[in-house]
Amino acid sequence: MFGGIRKVPTSCPHCGFTQLEPAGLISTYCRGCGDHYKVTRDAAPAPARKPAKSSLIRRLVPRYRRRVVCRDCGAVHGVALELEITQCPGCGTSIDLRDIEIARTSTREIITQGSVHVAKNAFLNSTRIICGNLHVEGRVSGHIECSGTVRLRGRGICRTKIRSKNLIIDRDSHLRFPYTIHVENALIRGVIEADIVCSGTLHIGRHGGLDGNVQARAMTVDKGASFYGAVEVASNRLEPKEAPRQNEEIRVLPDWTHGLAFGAS
Repeated sequence: MFGGIRKVPTSCPHCGFTQLEPAGLISTYCRGCGDHYKVTRDAAPAPARKPAKSSLIRRLVPRYRRRVVCRDCGAVHGVALELEITQCPGCGTSIDLRDIEIARTSTREIITQGSVHVAKNAFLNSTRIICGNLHVEGRVSGHIECSGTVRLRGRGICRTKIRSKNLIIDRDSHLRFPYTIHVENALIRGVIEADIVCSGTLHIGRHGGLDGNVQARAMTVDKGASFYGAVEVASNRLEPKEAPRQNEEIRVLPDWTHGLAFGAS
């Protein structure tokens, strides 16, 4: 039988409970009070249900959200992906979420939880760069604090203090860092000279090279990669230790005879 048995709403004359019963039924038992009653054609039909209206809050809350952490009080809340500015529910601080593109020389201070991109021929010379992600194809100088990933590509001296969750050094990069780098995880595909404190894993790719001292929980060096320096492996979380090398003699890695201008003012 196609479609099954057609049912109609019937109402109990004793308690008013409405239930669905097959069409043509003579009598039945109420599922509300248990009494027996006759089903008549003029029984009051059940009122049609109105479609449930979603509340205003449900309509306003987007499906996809991003996690935002307040730098002042540490409160965490979710916001819409397309939102550019939000307010911390804990302390009321305004939080910038906009992405920033640097296409030329700039000295602006950057504080955002969005992504920052420094174009190939651009130079970001800032005292403070606080962001979610940072991708540098040009030059950068200053104090970098990144909650996501710092990705660098270039040649020369990179005059930056870096504290980030992740660090990626792109292939064909030849960089020297006068300050110690503090990250959770690092992937080195180019050649760099730096001291690195890594609370997670330091990975040197097969085309990469590192000249410097390393403190890490784990270190991986692929076949074909190079490493020169001392390694300290610790199972616990490493505490930041500043080890500036400004007064030391600058050691120049191979093929560094040209283009030593990365991050120069």
